Amino acid sequence: MTGADLIAIFAALIFAAAILPGTLGVLLMTSKIAAKDWGARLIYQKAMWIAGAAAALMALSWGLALSAGNISLLLLGASALFGGVAVFGFFMHTKFLFKPVTKPLYMSVDEAIKKFGPDEEVVGVIDDNGVAWAYVARLARRPHIVEQRQGDSPFMMTHCILAHSSMAFALENQFAAPNITITSALANNLVFYEKNTKCSIVQAHNGSPDGAAALRMVPTIAVSLQTWKDSYGDTKVWYRNKEWRDEFYLKLLARADVIDPNSPVMVYPLKHGLDDRLAMKSMVTGVEVNGQSRTYTLDHSRDNPLIHDQIAGVDILVASGFDIDLIQVFDRTVDGKALTFTADGDNHFVDNQTRSKWSLLGLCIEGEMKGKKLALIPHYNKMFWYVWADYHPNTEIYNPANQAAAAA
Repeated sequence: MTGADLIAIFAALIFAAAILPGTLGVLLMTSKIAAKDWGARLIYQKAMWIAGAAAALMALSWGLALSAGNISLLLLGASALFGGVAVFGFFMHTKFLFKPVTKPLYMSVDEAIKKFGPDEEVVGVIDDNGVAWAYVARLARRPHIVEQRQGDSPFMMTHCILAHSSMAFALENQFAAPNITITSALANNLVFYEKNTKCSIVQAHNGSPDGAAALRMVPTIAVSLQTWKDSYGDTKVWYRNKEWRDEFYLKLLARADVIDPNSPVMVYPLKHGLDDRLAMKSMVTGVEVNGQSRTYTLDHSRDNPLIHDQIAGVDILVASGFDIDLIQVFDRTVDGKALTFTADGDNHFVDNQTRSKWSLLGLCIEGEMKGKKLALIPHYNKMFWYVWADYHPNTEIYNPANQAAAAA
């Protein structure tokens, strides 16, 4: 074995050690490390310098071998390993696969329906100015994050396919101009690393696991394009042009059991074990107020489209319509008084105090309170139960028997 052989073997091994932990497949074993601040820095920043050094060493080994006129099988084998890791890393490294979108493209709702069909699922975001934006969920599976920096209420939409969870966070304070790398999926939920703050962010935590860094949630919903059009009319719908990586990645996901609500398959181990109080992948509305969390099933909303409840002293209304496609959560306190409501058909309701008529968007459109709005409460919309429960252990499940007391 020559010196060139030793250098080549060493170069191939450290190159593999640098590249593989950040790739799909291997990430299943390294996810807990990648989800930590120091792990993300090592795998997604410092590892690139190690990979560059390994490439230089491999070039050196070939220079020595060529000058000595001795190209051995060991050198060829090490080079083949190096090349294989490079190709695999190019296709499967999350740094390349899940690059956040920072310059989004938008089309009209009518154009989106024509292109994608009325049943296409979109993630709707209502910014601080009440402006509504829609994001095609299927296309958001690969970047995971779309930054919307237009206007004076910027936010980023985040979508986790493993949890079927979509949340938006305000781009403000230390996160006003984020530099994000998707790093991991901790217990089946999206994790990304923000380079400016050097902090790992878990979507379901709305910040870092230790609570040192927190993002402010912006209200989101998950609905069909047709429901979005009927609700928000003349708004913008995000899309992206097809890319070559979609050929294998999105088609792979489309067939994956992990995103099938009827399949018990999960990718990453849970932190607290499976909570069997509800079906594993049943879609739930998850609400957290002041550290107290509660779960509302689709059956709850189907049985009662106007759920009056109270969480941590806040009077809320879980309102649904369009055959429970649209589910919103409101603070039902207006001018210091908690209102109660009765359905009025056609996706509207009236308050029992003044008989004013309200839309499912929380706007009073007729009566004494015309022009008033119910404040939206950010919530997890149609999220898989097993992930919501894992991140909110011992979460309460709504009890319809409490409806009368809350509405009193």
